[in-house]
Amino acid sequence: MKRVLGIAAWNVGVIVVLVALIELGLRFTPFDAARHPSANIPPTYYVADSALGVRISQNHPEGWFEFRGPGHKVFSNELGCFDRPLDLKKGEPFILAIGDSFTWGYNPLEAKWTSIIERKTGIRVLKCGVSGTGTKYQLHHLKNLLARLPHPPQTVIHLYDTTDFNDDFIFPSETVLKGQRIDDFQRIRLSDGMHLKDKSDADAEVPDHAYNREAPTIRPLVLPSLLEVAFTVDKQVETRRLVLEGRNPAHLRWRYEFNLLLLDADTYPFVSKQLDAHIETLKDVRRVVQDAGAEYVLFHTNSFRLPKERPLVQRLERFFTSLPEFRGRVPELGRHLFDPHWNADSEKKVAAFMIERLQRDAIATDAQREYSQQVRGDTERN
Repeated sequence: MKRVLGIAAWNVGVIVVLVALIELGLRFTPFDAARHPSANIPPTYYVADSALGVRISQNHPEGWFEFRGPGHKVFSNELGCFDRPLDLKKGEPFILAIGDSFTWGYNPLEAKWTSIIERKTGIRVLKCGVSGTGTKYQLHHLKNLLARLPHPPQTVIHLYDTTDFNDDFIFPSETVLKGQRIDDFQRIRLSDGMHLKDKSDADAEVPDHAYNREAPTIRPLVLPSLLEVAFTVDKQVETRRLVLEGRNPAHLRWRYEFNLLLLDADTYPFVSKQLDAHIETLKDVRRVVQDAGAEYVLFHTNSFRLPKERPLVQRLERFFTSLPEFRGRVPELGRHLFDPHWNADSEKKVAAFMIERLQRDAIATDAQREYSQQVRGDTERN
């Protein structure tokens, strides 16, 4: 008996040592980022807004951001954009970039595609994306920005993502709880879009997928964190697969549980109707830009490939291809660790892709040339 217990204890000891060595080794690899929270953002970075739900606070000082990978500094300017101060000269042409987290950038400011375009073209780019927002949000946000800018932009680049319809479907049901930005519902009824709460506001908790959930006081182990990520991804893939195979969920339990464009149009007439409203909102964004005298340019991130045979997907595709201002889909690119957002190298490719199309259509370059000539003429006269 003692021999058996001794062998068992030896085996357990060896396993413990091996697991400890694996854990220690993982801490020196990129997988160490798996133990970061979903998103760690300074708790005052977002503030509640009666029309938008939430917005980035204005003139926010530097803070630290992490998203399952190397962190970086975040801040905001007087417009509430993740950008340096406005500082536009009179009549200076500039590009205004709007969109969701792919525009906000899960990379340092100077590594974002917006900053790269600014450096490569010499044209100021206002970097005004807001993570987790859709087209309805962009429309209201755009109007607010145009009203506060000293003069209209020469070009507005709108970067669209396949999650934007989900964001529109729940808009504006967000709030700030305990300094954290969260969805202000527990589930959305797909038959009529009703926002349902299973708990009162007093009992509400910051969910695991909150945008700026606080980092744990004690950082968890890497190996269990990796397993948690793996099981979470598997669950999300399984949910998507079940919807594709004909499962008809009654609710959307968090905004990205599955893409609403996967649903059957006949089974979900309200969702189908909301897609029509979503397309009308895209048209409204275009109209607001053109009414301001600016050039409208629309790109698609192509971050999630959706099956083209789905009727709702086809309807949205037809709209994009019919739009003269649509400049195409960004090629599928390398991803941020454990997440579909782009890494820093891919931001460069996004910028190159956009610059090629902007220059091909002489967008922004003509205005910059005219402005340079005007400045040169003013200098010579003085």
